[in-house]
Order: sequence, then C-alpha cells, then structure tokens
Amino acid sequence: MIETLGRTPGGDGTEPTLVADGSKVKDWASLVRVRRDLHAAAPQRIAEVVQNCVATAEPVNHCETGLVVIGVPVRCAFDEVHGVQVWVAANEVSPPPRPRVAAWDWQADTELAHHGPGLEELIFARAPEAVRVIRTPPEAFGRMVRFDGRIDYFEMVGAFEGRHQSQVDMVGDDGVVRCFQMVTRADPVARRIRALMRECADAAPARPEVDMAMVRAVSQRIEDGVGFVGLHSCLIYEWIRTPAPPLDRWAVERPTVHPDDLDGFRSACADLLADDATVEQLRFRVRFADTEWIPVRAELSPVPAERGHGLIRVRPEAP
Repeated sequence: MIETLGRTPGGDGTEPTLVADGSKVKDWASLVRVRRDLHAAAPQRIAEVVQNCVATAEPVNHCETGLVVIGVPVRCAFDEVHGVQVWVAANEVSPPPRPRVAAWDWQADTELAHHGPGLEELIFARAPEAVRVIRTPPEAFGRMVRFDGRIDYFEMVGAFEGRHQSQVDMVGDDGVVRCFQMVTRADPVARRIRALMRECADAAPARPEVDMAMVRAVSQRIEDGVGFVGLHSCLIYEWIRTPAPPLDRWAVERPTVHPDDLDGFRSACADLLADDATVEQLRFRVRFADTEWIPVRAELSPVPAERGHGLIRVRPEAP
C-alpha cells in the first residue's frame, strides 16, 4: 500500500511512501528501496505506475520482460487519489485478492468528515442504503473500540501539520470489531486531514482500554450530555452520552457556536491545556440548521491519562 496523501504549499503531491507491504505495516518507507530483489527496474516502475494512477485515477497495468506492476488507485470523496495498491511480481505469478482499503477527509472549517467510496461499507459494515458521504466526528469516533494513537493524532490535528499512522479498532453495524491501519497527513493549505483506512484482517484482537472504559461507564450515570474534546483543536469528537433534547442532534450534526461565544470556548480549552487541574465552567449558544440559538451550560475538565483531551458536560439552559 502506497500513500499519496501529502501536498506541498503549491498544491502538488509530495513524494509517495510505502505504508504496508502485504500484511506488514511500514513506517513511511521510500519507494527507492521497494522490491529491488524482484527486478532491477522495480522501484522505477512502481513510481511510474503510482504517478499514472494519481494522474488518471484509473488502474494501471505495466508489463515488461520478467516484471508485472499493477496499480489500483484509492479515491476519496473529492475524487482525488489518496493511495495506490500496488502488486509487483514476475510475469507468471497471479495477483492475490487485494486487502480492502478506502479513504476519507476531514475539513477543519466545517468540522465534517467526507467518506470516500466504500469506506462506510468497510469500517462500519454498513448496508448500501444507510451509507452517507458526510459525517460528524462523533459518528466515527463513537465507533472506535481502541485508538492507541489518539493523543498523537489529535496533536497533529491541532497543529495542522505532520503525519500519523496507527491501529484503530472499529465496531460495525453488525456488532463485529474490525482492525484497521489508519494513515493520515495534514494539509495546512487546504485545511484538511487526508486519510486511508486499510483492513488488517490478521491483526491481534483489541486489548480493552481500561481507563477510557471506566470514563464511559461512569458517564452513563450522569444526566447531562458527556463528550470528549481535543483541547488543541477545540473539537468535540465523541459523545459518550448523548445530550438531552434539543441538544441531542449534536450526536449526528455539527451546530454553529455563536460568534460572540466562540472565543470563550477556545480560551477554556487553552486554559485546560495550560493547567489540567482546573475545571472550566462555560455558557455558550449553539444553533442547528433549522433552530434558533440554544443556550448551553457546560463544564470542561481534563481526561485522566489522556494528555491534551478534555471531558465536556453539557445541558440546555433556560433562556
């Protein structure tokens, strides 16, 4: 699996890297050293096939004496190519079934994720009639059984630079937990996070996250809505207890925070980053697509053992 997620400030693609070789995860390996044992021209042919896949968004099949290189692009919701699945072998070898891979993008300005073709069927085992392209972060993070790279990932999102990959375990609509390699890069110019999800069918079963499981269990005894906040990005990315009406729509929609209240919310996140012993009391207003401004009373506190993350409790407040 070769990722093509990077973008230069001018909008051109950065150098692609290898992130998986068969079932083995690779740490952003250079294509120069890929499969040289198969054929002296293999690295160059692989680079050419990847370049053609990115340019055309179509599969590419290259054949020459002693070598076959097949490339299959992985398209995102914006019809860009986020990665290329490449098969390299001698002429007489038949390619095996490809691992399942799909792409997504998260836009900072809207705080909405855009799911590429096949992503929801892959990670959620979702029926075709239930598939949507646009989702809020809680709709995805609420399905994560385990995400060991959570802290590093959200630091990348907050800084809006760099790259990150790690294992995530997702529970599908069918109740089955599946493991994925998540590969992400930040694009500060387009203000997007670009990503690939590659199924790891032979990965070890997920170990329980004891601390986070305890937080989730305790939250079920609280009447208020309870969610996780990335303090660097000020993003409420998961609701572990859905807020009471009329704020219950927050679980699947992104409301607008009143412009006069937005700085106060951001300042509270910054204060908690600076001093994680504090608890911030907040009042702000939100509005959904077809509502008036809804007053909200909130409390922001640190998440134990999760650097850079907060726990927010919200409830509607009488005007």
